[in-house]
Amino acid sequence: MTEDNNNINDEKLNNTQLESAELKEINLQKTKKKKRKAGKVLKIIVLFATLIFVWIGAVQYLAADRYGAVVKIQKEGESIGVNPTTEKLDFGDLPKGNSLMRFITIENSGEMDVYVKIIKTGSIADLIELNRNDFVLSSGDSAKIELLLEMPISADKEEYKGKVIIFKLPKLF
Repeated sequence: MTEDNNNINDEKLNNTQLESAELKEINLQKTKKKKRKAGKVLKIIVLFATLIFVWIGAVQYLAADRYGAVVKIQKEGESIGVNPTTEKLDFGDLPKGNSLMRFITIENSGEMDVYVKIIKTGSIADLIELNRNDFVLSSGDSAKIELLLEMPISADKEEYKGKVIIFKLPKLF
């Protein structure tokens, strides 16, 4: 009888160990499944956030004020020529070693303050210095931006072109 009891106890122990191993495996599978689901949810959140930022960026780019900027190197003996247009920043014909200033007035006619960021692009970007950038413009206010173009003596192109882009982002905080 004792041997039968030992066999029964061994069998119960084996069943208990087997059930415990099966439970561990089931729990491990459930944990893996939860992690996969959490990973999918995180990917969806990241994708959604990325789409929102791309959309906001596209809207801001489309709403930005863009000015074409150009300057030509004046040849010796020619007079300085300045085009008084307001549609673009035409610095005209400028001799090497000289400078010229143009102005842009930025207005905030909205109901909330805006953060102003000005970006210069193209070959003309390094020649233009701004008196202001990265600032907050209050609702109803305006700001006059000075754009100083300094033509270096070492200028090696006949013409420098680019854009000046003015972003007005709503100040949320």
